[in-house]
Amino acid sequence: MNIKKIAFALAALSVSTLASAGITPAQIESARGAGTLDQAWIAGASAPTRSIYEGWVKGCQAGTGSIFTAQAASNTSTAPGSLGNFFAYACTRGTRTSVLYHTVDGGSLNAFTPFTNGTKLARVSYFGGTSTSCAKQATGYVDTSNTANNADLYKGCAQSGSPVALDANGVQTSANRAINAAALTADALAPQQIVGGFSDVEPTLFSAAIGGGNVSSFGTVSNAFLGQAFGVVVSNPLYRRLQQVQGISESGNNFTPALAPSLTRSQIASILADGGAVQTAESWFPILGEEDGEKVIIQRRVDTSGTQASSNAFFLGNPCLGGSSLLPAATTSGNYQVVLNSGSGNVKTNITTASNAAAGSRYAIGVLSLENDPTLENAANRDYHYIKIDGSHPETGDVVNARLAAASGLYPFHMEAKAFVSNTAPAGFQRTIVTTIVNALKNPTAAACATLPRGLTLNPDGGNTSCVAGVVKAKFTNFGNNCAPAVLFE
Repeated sequence: MNIKKIAFALAALSVSTLASAGITPAQIESARGAGTLDQAWIAGASAPTRSIYEGWVKGCQAGTGSIFTAQAASNTSTAPGSLGNFFAYACTRGTRTSVLYHTVDGGSLNAFTPFTNGTKLARVSYFGGTSTSCAKQATGYVDTSNTANNADLYKGCAQSGSPVALDANGVQTSANRAINAAALTADALAPQQIVGGFSDVEPTLFSAAIGGGNVSSFGTVSNAFLGQAFGVVVSNPLYRRLQQVQGISESGNNFTPALAPSLTRSQIASILADGGAVQTAESWFPILGEEDGEKVIIQRRVDTSGTQASSNAFFLGNPCLGGSSLLPAATTSGNYQVVLNSGSGNVKTNITTASNAAAGSRYAIGVLSLENDPTLENAANRDYHYIKIDGSHPETGDVVNARLAAASGLYPFHMEAKAFVSNTAPAGFQRTIVTTIVNALKNPTAAACATLPRGLTLNPDGGNTSCVAGVVKAKFTNFGNNCAPAVLFE
């Protein structure tokens, strides 16, 4: 190779290196000083975290992405959706450096509660400059299905405020509110209020007493034109026990959708409902038909969670059926244990713990969005598996993307998401970022249809013509009313 070729090769390597370098804390601080920094803060649903991240990335210059999280470096997770409840994304958008803070602590309802009842959320602290506590990890986020999502990863970032603590009525305690308000004020270089966010379901599926209900006086709720499939997950020992009872033979590390055990909606309701048959028996006898000494462990989400609201509506008819709806079981102990979890990551960790526990504490059950994939999790989060509902498995026909069954209408547990923008969101980047993410996700190119995040579908009434109906785009819709039956659209 002559000198000229070597020079060209080095130049190409230099350009490639620069193009793949994520935004650094020093660059963020430099942009702040130059007046070229945009920052916004969103909150809400934890289930579609990876989807929201990918919607954000679609507006970024290639190779400039970075993710910052308060999660400790000792946790080896790298994928959005498994990075704790307080994180942020940064990249170059156009000629400006942009940062989006994202809080999923408490779930969907907290896209609304900062406005409806004055909840003060926590977030990652401002991380610009050289004195930040954020530590760049040797291994960043790598998405083998779509390298545009790759990003540098920083962990151990400081956090302003504490996780939301709820009182007996399901609203933030005054002490927790005061602590978080003071922490946000002290961290003045980052946004002081969310601009809105995303919810798995409409706010009316949450009680007005805890900040749900009609929120039209506080901002605009709109269809996100995205559907999310949810599933019932169980610990490995419970999965195998259900298979045994149902005469299904499978062993080792095989968890094939076709051979998954099945529970009916009525059986699941009997497990999850306050005063249900399983709670009354304090055992799995009503489901398994015999006593085996295992506790019933329900890893549910808190009342502010969209996953929990989806579970309540789908299995218990709450609040859709009014006074005839069933109530979800509250925290309990003993042989019938109900554990409240702030985020989806907590559910995965706790069910994994049950999978590896001693006899007597191995049977755990919960609800997760299909965005969560046990094959991509680290050791602390991967020992959970989806079961069938009424004989239908959410991964049927497409284990990798987990949406074919929901998109075709064969799998029933499928909810339509909402976006919310506050009336007080400042003009510009802060007011438009939520809508920008929605538009990026609902209108992918034909080539991008195949890389839509796992478990996510496009609503058929969103105007997309590039994705195949029944494969990526759902054939059915409830037009954003998750209490209504889905009807055939195309």
